[in-house]
Amino acid sequence: MEENRIRTILAEKLTAYRKRAGMTQAELAEKLNYSDKSISKWERGDGMPDLLVLCRLADLYDVPLDAFLREGAPVRSQKEQKPRHLIITLISVGLVFFVSAIAFFVCYLAKVDVRWLAFVYAVPVSMILLVVFSHVWGGLLYQAISVSALVWSLCLSVYVSFRAISGVEGMHLLFMVAAVFQVLIVLWYVLLFIRRRNNARKASEDVLS
Repeated sequence: MEENRIRTILAEKLTAYRKRAGMTQAELAEKLNYSDKSISKWERGDGMPDLLVLCRLADLYDVPLDAFLREGAPVRSQKEQKPRHLIITLISVGLVFFVSAIAFFVCYLAKVDVRWLAFVYAVPVSMILLVVFSHVWGGLLYQAISVSALVWSLCLSVYVSFRAISGVEGMHLLFMVAAVFQVLIVLWYVLLFIRRRNNARKASEDVLS
């Protein structure tokens, strides 16, 4: 992408996000400890803010850093997207239980005794959706919680199934396996958290140097 094109896109996005935030150039300049002339210069495309300023603006507007260089309409802030993400998640989980209700009805007509298992297995399937959504939209904490919920719900579903169908003894040991796996999950996400923190610190040191 040519420098002039980058300047134009950046100027447009800086103006758009500032106006969406309801701030004047003077108000933004005060928050950044810059002059309003600098803000005006950036928004005209006569200059570009440095990386540290862009990071502060990204935090201020609650958008990813690369949003200032994306062509097209300004992206929504994280706060604006949360209700949409919640609705999509609820609809997806609702569809899972809708399919489970259909399966329950079919099993009822077929006189299957363990037809209620359709709803039992709807829980881990729903957890799979939460794992996907948390890794697309959420942070590490939500990802760790969703993966843990999937492990325990799947474990419980298998336990209930075997107890209901065959009455196998010793299935409670399955929870011991899940507990060990839970420890591994915690350690894995702690490792990811440390890695992200170190990468962020390294990036800041590179910018300052």
